[in-house]
Amino acid sequence: MLVAAFPQPADGSSLLHAIWASVGFCALTIWPAAAWRRGPGVPWALRPAVCATAAAMLVLLLAWFAAEVVTGGRQEGLAERVLGVAQAVWLLTVVLSCRHPARAASAPPHAPPEPARA
Repeated sequence: MLVAAFPQPADGSSLLHAIWASVGFCALTIWPAAAWRRGPGVPWALRPAVCATAAAMLVLLLAWFAAEVVTGGRQEGLAERVLGVAQAVWLLTVVLSCRHPARAASAPPHAPPEPARA
């Protein structure tokens, strides 16, 4: 919300926009590393290996974006959009993986197979 409160002007740049965008990008990038859980009932997207992979990919994309910003590269807009989409897809993936066990738990139990008669 703070990024939207301090929009980028038509000409030039906004330091407050850049600061709050950086805070948001960094928080969303490290979130997978802080969110992982262990245990049999943990949704697959929150398991350590999956979270570590997601965090590593997001860190690489954030580094690319930061490099573009610092060097004044030509791909700054592309890097920003790719990072933003990757972060959004990660959040959607976590939500969908959390919903899957809920559907399975709310389904009626299956009747056990009847034993074969000889």
